[in-house]
Amino acid sequence: MVAYYGRLQKGEGEGRSEALRQIQLGMLKGEKQKHPFYWASFILSGDATSMQFD
Repeated sequence: MVAYYGRLQKGEGEGRSEALRQIQLGMLKGEKQKHPFYWASFILSGDATSMQFD
């Protein structure tokens, strides 16, 4: 989740769903967290647009 919110704060123009997808894909590439136990429980519910941080 830290990586997810860090990605959102960078403001790369992607929405919340794409940010979560990219984090999950990154976890799949790693050896320690590639099992669905680590990444499958995170789902997006609600507004999928990008966030604005003040």
